[in-house]
Amino acid sequence: MIEPVRPDGFRWKTIPDAALSYMRERKGIGYVWVGAVLALGASLPALFAREVFGDDWSVYYTYWTEGLPGLFRVLREAAHAGFIVPMSLLVVLLPDMPDVAARFAGLGCHLANGVLLYSILQRSPHTKPIAALFAALFLLSPFYVIRLTQNAVYDVFLLFYLLSYGLTYSKVRALRWAAPFCLLFSLSLETLIALEPLRVVLARSAGERWTRTLARLAPFWLAVATIIVLRLTILGKSGHYAGQYSFVSDLVVIRKALAAHFMAFRTGLEYAYSHGFGLLGSRDSTALALAAMVGSALLSASALWTPWLLRSFVSSANAIVLLVLGAAIALLGAMPYAITGIYGEVMRGESRLLFPSQFGVLLLMATFIQAVPGARLRAGLAGGLLTVFALSMVQDSKWLLYDGLISSDLQRQVRAALLADPEPKVVRLHIENPHMISYRSRCLGAPDMNVAQMTLRDENRERSFVYTDHCGDFDSSGAIRNESCTISYLEFFPCPPRRETWRYRAAPGIPPPDRIGLLELMRAVLADAPSATQGRGELMQLKDDLPIALARAEYRPPCDRPGVRGTAWLLALPAPACEDSGSGAR
Repeated sequence: MIEPVRPDGFRWKTIPDAALSYMRERKGIGYVWVGAVLALGASLPALFAREVFGDDWSVYYTYWTEGLPGLFRVLREAAHAGFIVPMSLLVVLLPDMPDVAARFAGLGCHLANGVLLYSILQRSPHTKPIAALFAALFLLSPFYVIRLTQNAVYDVFLLFYLLSYGLTYSKVRALRWAAPFCLLFSLSLETLIALEPLRVVLARSAGERWTRTLARLAPFWLAVATIIVLRLTILGKSGHYAGQYSFVSDLVVIRKALAAHFMAFRTGLEYAYSHGFGLLGSRDSTALALAAMVGSALLSASALWTPWLLRSFVSSANAIVLLVLGAAIALLGAMPYAITGIYGEVMRGESRLLFPSQFGVLLLMATFIQAVPGARLRAGLAGGLLTVFALSMVQDSKWLLYDGLISSDLQRQVRAALLADPEPKVVRLHIENPHMISYRSRCLGAPDMNVAQMTLRDENRERSFVYTDHCGDFDSSGAIRNESCTISYLEFFPCPPRRETWRYRAAPGIPPPDRIGLLELMRAVLADAPSATQGRGELMQLKDDLPIALARAEYRPPCDRPGVRGTAWLLALPAPACEDSGSGAR
């Protein structure tokens, strides 16, 4: 390149065209930074929630009562043998508070996955145009929303799945050889196989013979085949889980389940908009979103620049490739669940089942945005969408905190009432407005209600059991009707003959979620209860539909009993919540 010369003889220092192109394409990395910072900030409050979500109680109870061998057995029977590694690390690192370890692990892996996705997609000319925006959408995605629970293992497996791409490009031979083994471990979450079309697109080079491409892919597809064979043979479900999620032959059921996966995209956007804007109020949220759109448009020529996908015939053809890729991943990710008749639902804990299919949906979203003409318009749309997603994540953190506040209050009072009456009983618990209270409309099943009680119970007394009336423990499961009472759905005991009905209402002691601020909620969650028997909400016994006060009592279990310290923290029990072994429990 000839440098231009000014009339005074000075030669301008010019930048080669390739370097200019590289600098311009790297400008979009601003989206990655925005996504990572917003995801971190939006998730931080939830790290302090006093909350264990759903079946996590069963995992903890098994570990606290049987140790690692019991946990290995349960996960093997559930056909989740690979889950043993991350879950064991969580319970070993913080034996009394594995929920806290899971939240930090989930958030850390999620942020790392966003950066890895950007790095991987940048390497291929097919995915490079959408790399930055897709990574930001992934980091703030409103679809998979319970990563701050034990389901953080999904993010751990995705991390190893992405490493199977990243290590492929390593200059160290040993790391390149490790890539298929990373894939093999990551496919402990078998539905990540749905992402494999991406590997074909990334591996393909222009002008390369297909035989050479297939030779590079062979070790990875061997790992996929190995997992499929193992899953259908020695790693099948057994014991308590035998027959779970069997294939269904009803095409109507399959079609409805498949449609539910695809509709989750729209539902997720509706949820993000309604709940995200509900955090600050419609007026303030709208102003914030508009400000983000304007700010993003102003940065469209620098930090938030993205290429127009329809600027030429070649780029338009590449856009079609991306659309086909996204649709294929969405379909493959939903199909394994659909053929078993189950579906992911944004408003339930089953949102984790959307993990693979929504990866494809986000590819489609990023492609559609970058097919919009005009750099400022593309940046404005992306900025507004990311703002709505971020507000939704903050609202999720608030909701998890709120659920934890009520759960600890409810279980603390239930425990005190059970301790006051030594006669064993089965309690049917009615919770007012459970779907407004419970995070993502989950139900409080047997583990949620009984694990904490059993961990902190007076072992000199017979067991009592508590079940909510909106989860099917009394009706659909048939267990209690058949006089079989369970703690964690993994073991059953004869039900005591005595039956009672209790009612819990959070109001007026705990304001509704839309009337309590995030900071006020944080202070309430972090503070211990005044005593082990008091609560904010109202717990009463119902006799002939008339509320009757329940007596309360306190008991301090031995501190060396597994799970006692962590459960006491979850229930916000004031110190000392247990007795040292030297002094003896009273």
